[in-house]
Formats: sequence, C-alpha cells, structure tokens
Amino acid sequence: MIPRPVRAVCAALAVILLAVNAPISITGQLLAYQQGYVFFTTGDGFRVAPTVRILDDRTKQPAKEAPAPRIYARATFDASGTVVELDLSHRPLPVEPLPADVQQFAVVASTPFPNPELIPKASDNAAPSGMDVGVSGKIVLVTITVQVPPSTPFGSQIFITTDASGWNPQAIAMDRIDALHFRITRHIASGTILHYLYTRGSLQTEERAENGLDRKPRLLRVSDADVRLVDDVVYAWADQSGGTQLPQPNTLPTPYNPAPFPNLPPGLPTPNPR
Repeated sequence: MIPRPVRAVCAALAVILLAVNAPISITGQLLAYQQGYVFFTTGDGFRVAPTVRILDDRTKQPAKEAPAPRIYARATFDASGTVVELDLSHRPLPVEPLPADVQQFAVVASTPFPNPELIPKASDNAAPSGMDVGVSGKIVLVTITVQVPPSTPFGSQIFITTDASGWNPQAIAMDRIDALHFRITRHIASGTILHYLYTRGSLQTEERAENGLDRKPRLLRVSDADVRLVDDVVYAWADQSGGTQLPQPNTLPTPYNPAPFPNLPPGLPTPNPR
C-alpha cells in the first residue's frame, strides 16, 4: 500500500502536469473570420488551422453556423500558436486583454497605448516618393471596416474612392455587416501608399469631416505584416451637410409679398419700385 504522504505528492504532481499540458485559450467577440485568420473586436488576430474544429461552446458539438461578426467565441491554440478549435456562443463571453502566453501568437495584437498611426504626421501631406523604407512588397491581407452615420439612407451602398482609381466614386464596393458597418478585404502589397475617401456612389455623396466641411483624403500605408486592420468612422455625407438654402427674392414687392429681399443686411430700406 502506498503511504498517504506519497499519494498526496503524486496527486499534487498530477495536478501540476495537467496544468502544464492544459490547452491555452482565450475568449472574446468575433470581428472577422476569413482566409485562414480570426480577428476579435479587441483588434487581436490569429492564424487558424485548416482543420480547425468549429464547435458550440455549450454542447461541445459541431456548430450549426459559421463564425461571423458579433458572435462570441473561445479560441484554443496548439503549441505553435495556431487556433485549432473555435467554440461559438451567442451568450456573452469575457472580452479581456491578451494574456502574456497568448501575446506571442497574435499576428495583429491590441495594445494599451494609443495607436501611433492615428496621430497626424507632418509627412502625411507630402507626396510619396516611392515605397516606404524597410518594406519588402509582400502581399498583406488588409481589412477595412467603416462605421457610417445613423442618418445614412436605408439600403445605401458604401464605396471607397481612391487616388489610384482617379477618384472614381464607385471604385471599391464594400460589404454590409450590420446597419451601420461595412467591410472590405483586399490583398495589397506592403509599401503601398493609398489616399482614399468613402462615398455612397457619387461625388455628391462623398464623406465630410466631423464639422461638415470637406475633409482631406484618408491615408493608408501598408507595412510589412501578415494582416492589417483599419477601422474608420464617417461623420457626415456631402448631400446631408451644410446650412439651409436661403429663399430667393422676387423681382418686385407686391401687396402679397411686400418683402421679397430677405437676404438684405438689417437696417437697409426695402427697394420701392416707382
């Protein structure tokens, strides 16, 4: 018979070994699942194994739906940092920063610090002289997501117009993901410098700045990376901005319209035809 102290030590060792061999996993809300990658709303992205298991988080049986934006999920990794199991849930799961042992697996990782790409640079207005230094021209998976204003007409199609397309207002059509969000994914070579704006299909429906005035084109620089996520916000559209149009005066005052010049500066007499 094994002495009790020895049994206690063996049990403790078994718990430690199980903890060491326990699979690493994280939970969060999905932003995108496409082309061999999964992205969470925190901005973290990971590679997905070709043989990934898609299960229901509650029953652990094969899921009846595909991973999609806004669904919660539990991602389980193998030793190489690839997602080998994705458990889907419509019930909220914890959305937390990456633990240290998962940070190394991320192809795109969130950060507690401000994104330096959102800080305006003096060089942003300068004409690019060629490919950025330190880039190889590798193909990068770029996903652009935009949030449009609630005033956007129902059923509108959103496009991206770029300097590369000669500012064609329908150059790149985006896919709707919900009432206020649209997304597009493209393979773009690193080193690409792209100026772009959003439209609803015409120059008259081009996006405006937050103050309602014309905004300078957005800037996208594609650096050497496996994937790149871009999140933009449109504050207003050109055809929904600006003040109300002032009434146009008639040619002469009449008894029914004695003040046909409403735009005159105050204090000036109304013209009186003779």
